[in-house]
Amino acid sequence: MKNILFRDDKSLLGSNWYILSKKLFIIPFILSFIGILAIYSLIGTEYSILLILKHIIFLSVSLSVLIFISLLPKNNLRKFLNILSIFFILLLLIVPIFGYEIKGATRWLSFNFISIQPSELLKGPLICMFSWFCYLYTKTKNNFYLLLSFAILSTVIILLLLQPDIGTLLVYISIFSLILILYFRNLKLLILLAFIGLFFLLIAYFSFDHVAYRIDNFLNGDNSQVSKSLSAIKTGGLFGVGLGEGQLKYSIPESHNDFIFAILIEEFGVLFGLFVAFLYPVFFIMVRRSILSPSNLFITNTIFSLCFLMCLQAFVNIGSSIKLIPPTGMTLPFISYGGSSMLSYAIIFGTVINFSKNEESTANNS
Repeated sequence: MKNILFRDDKSLLGSNWYILSKKLFIIPFILSFIGILAIYSLIGTEYSILLILKHIIFLSVSLSVLIFISLLPKNNLRKFLNILSIFFILLLLIVPIFGYEIKGATRWLSFNFISIQPSELLKGPLICMFSWFCYLYTKTKNNFYLLLSFAILSTVIILLLLQPDIGTLLVYISIFSLILILYFRNLKLLILLAFIGLFFLLIAYFSFDHVAYRIDNFLNGDNSQVSKSLSAIKTGGLFGVGLGEGQLKYSIPESHNDFIFAILIEEFGVLFGLFVAFLYPVFFIMVRRSILSPSNLFITNTIFSLCFLMCLQAFVNIGSSIKLIPPTGMTLPFISYGGSSMLSYAIIFGTVINFSKNEESTANNS
């Protein structure tokens, strides 16, 4: 008789569950619970109970996707992510034509009762595809893979400029630069990429009024939302004022996204905020420990890049709440409200857990 979830179980669930690193599920599930608390706290402001119900539905779907992706065989997952990349790029191509505008940006596609943001969903799959092409180049020295990578990247950059979504664009450029550095490990390349990044930032500043406005306000200290965020953090102190008792959520728009971290600190305290902030690098460290004996450059570099993306986006969201950087509108992974963001990070978390499992298995068998 087959023993379910053990070595002799040949099903998708059983054959992969046994070698899965279960501890890596802890962080995304903790973040999910914190996200539920944060969104629940917003009920009674401009949001009704419908917000928490939608959040739980999005979260349930996202966690199901995370678990499904973590159980796929490694090669099947890589192929699946490549297909997703192509699909989301096609969706990104039609955003300028069929997308709808919010606050001067056209980033979303509406399908009856659901809206999606293709640029958000594309992050994980495209990083894996780009890393795979770089890996193939290092193995074959065939310039076709590099040319194809840069053609795809250039297409995505142009489409993001058309929306415009400068924050997401800079994240893509940062992660793709990291991937190139990981594969080629060249100091001159690092300096070149740094200048390219600075060039894009200057272009964005002089070409887009909203970018210049945010940067100028940040430098001049004129952003009232950030000032309110800092005041709320001070009010929260070490232990917070209690769930639902914070006042910041009543005085700023988009409280479920941009300043969710400040709301958490106001209600649960600075110590809790530090706990939340450290969850992302802790997950990074846990993953790195699971691949101490790497045997596949693609797996190692892809895991590192996806974890770095996770930490980078968390830093950007948190940093904008505490006046380290200008506000960007980026979500806090698995905590902020938003179906596209949650599904995007479900794909990323699931891929990292899957690749860690396969890498660990490979390393142990070698």
